[in-house]
Amino acid sequence: MDIGSKLRLILYDYMVRPVRVVFKESTVEPVPTPNGRAVFRKGDEVDLPRWQARLLAERGIVEVRDQPLDIDSVNMFHYKEKRRSAANQLSPLPQDFYPKAFELVERLDEMIRNKPFHMLLKDREILEKNLVELAEARLAKIIRLAMTEEGGVREKLTPEETVVYDMILATIREWRNYVKTPFRQG
Repeated sequence: MDIGSKLRLILYDYMVRPVRVVFKESTVEPVPTPNGRAVFRKGDEVDLPRWQARLLAERGIVEVRDQPLDIDSVNMFHYKEKRRSAANQLSPLPQDFYPKAFELVERLDEMIRNKPFHMLLKDREILEKNLVELAEARLAKIIRLAMTEEGGVREKLTPEETVVYDMILATIREWRNYVKTPFRQG
């Protein structure tokens, strides 16, 4: 399976994972849930797949009880990775960092479509810059760590970064075996 397919599967997994919601209004029609269809009253709290929770939240039926990522958090992770950690040290990120970052970008884009204020445009520009710089800084560190095959790396990687790390590590090992092969035959 190629890396793009693996990354899409991670995003799919994020979207089907349950998230806590509270109903803002009673439902008239039964709502499909993983345990069957049910009618809910205002104030009921249940776990629903994230994709379903998002759809119901967009319609104003539920409030999602998940902590979204905000611009300040992204800026903090960016600062820690770029300024505070060494070239071969990764700062830990939340396991769902990248999907939540994508959701943050989507929320900002929606806000900009509705009211294109200068500050929103500036926030969006800074957010994109910091996300790209953060991902690039982490990628450079992941490559260095894969080359040294240093232990204890995986617990600081997100699922997406683990896919990249494993691919890079396998490539480095194959390259090293290839280079060493002629010397073993003599």
